[in-house]
Amino acid sequence: MGRLGVIIAALSILVAAGEAAAQCTREGEELCQNGQTYRCEKTGSELTAIFQNLPCAVNAPAQALTGSWVGSGHQSPAGDAGADWTIAMTIRDDGASIDYPSLGCGGSLSQTSRDDASAEFHESITYGQDKCIDGGDIAVRFFKGKLSWTWVGQADGQPYNAVAVLTRQ
Repeated sequence: MGRLGVIIAALSILVAAGEAAAQCTREGEELCQNGQTYRCEKTGSELTAIFQNLPCAVNAPAQALTGSWVGSGHQSPAGDAGADWTIAMTIRDDGASIDYPSLGCGGSLSQTSRDDASAEFHESITYGQDKCIDGGDIAVRFFKGKLSWTWVGQADGQPYNAVAVLTRQ
């Protein structure tokens, strides 16, 4: 795994732990995050979700991902058009598409994995190729009625990543 992959993996673990910690309401409560069990334990004066290394089933509606989603993305490092831009993503049972209206580009998404609560896609920019990075990978996860969205890619040897929270349109 390359350096960026290790950073992204570490970031994913921290994000998952942060989301689980935000849900702790009582000591001893068990949470299911990303298919893994966390148990709420007292650490000092706060409740913290502790990873239990036990798989669990995420209870999401079967068609949770399907639909049109919109939001604002934040990219690091910032591109020529700035760090923040709009996203419109459509997920269907037979495919997906992405548009970045404020950047003037978009394209098709090839699904590489999917379950009831998450999916991964490879992006192919089909219009506005001079305005957006082509060939990025997108991961989405349904969480509390919204879509957690991450994108990783590179241009001219420089790694880029972006994050967003999308709402159903």
